[in-house]
Amino acid sequence: MADYDGITEREEGKKKIPLGMLILFWGLVVSGLLYLYLFTPLFSGWTQVGRYEKKMQSQSDAEAPAVQKKTVTAAVVSNKERAKRGKEIYDAMCAMCHGENLEGGAGSALTGPTFQYGDSLQDHIRVITKGTPKGMPGFESSLGPEKVRNVSLYIHSQH
Repeated sequence: MADYDGITEREEGKKKIPLGMLILFWGLVVSGLLYLYLFTPLFSGWTQVGRYEKKMQSQSDAEAPAVQKKTVTAAVVSNKERAKRGKEIYDAMCAMCHGENLEGGAGSALTGPTFQYGDSLQDHIRVITKGTPKGMPGFESSLGPEKVRNVSLYIHSQH
């Protein structure tokens, strides 16, 4: 036993590292080397700029079909005509509950810009087709998909 400044120490315990500390040390060494391998551009080629460029490319790829849809004028003209037909169907089937000018009555107002069951054209189609839990019946069987789409286009064009 050694005696330093009045402190007595055992010689046999000085040379062994506790098992928990040894596992922690080697775990940190391995995870540090793994981190360096995975995120150092020298080894992996990964860079923050490269990741940003990939995200920007995927975003522009996702927007490309939307831009192409906007350039098709025949579809726009067709949608305007369908909305006019939708107004006729609305006046005959929907105005009694939702009002002549979409202002509401027994049914809710359809003037927008936000709606209780969704604001998109697809939401309008779904609500007209299936109905709502608050009392509006579904019109899928009585109108059919073409007329439902026309009425939806009319409602969507008014807000």
